[in-house]
Amino acid sequence: MSLLIRGAALLLCASLWASTQTVAGAAASAYAEGSGETSPKREREGGPAAQATTPAADGKEVLTRKCFQCHQASMWSSLRQDRKAWEGVLYRMVGRGALWTEAEINAMADFLAQTRGPK
Repeated sequence: MSLLIRGAALLLCASLWASTQTVAGAAASAYAEGSGETSPKREREGGPAAQATTPAADGKEVLTRKCFQCHQASMWSSLRQDRKAWEGVLYRMVGRGALWTEAEINAMADFLAQTRGPK
């Protein structure tokens, strides 16, 4: 019986992982298309934004790679906060299990403050 439960748990985890990868990719594409910006994939392939790599572009890439694993863009896209508030949100996610480096947190906070800062 224990082996059967382990197998079912493994299958559940694999299917959840696969579904989050599909959702994360779709959300990243929808976010990039909706904002008129190029996608991180297009940047890596040598598109127009590949020549102009900035810290904000790095922050966007990290954001799409890390945050869209669990969240949809609609969850936070309506928020307007300064850099310090965004950094607080990111560190709260670290407290909940997000595995990010300090450099990734700084890049995401910079990007969010530039694009989702107070008006």
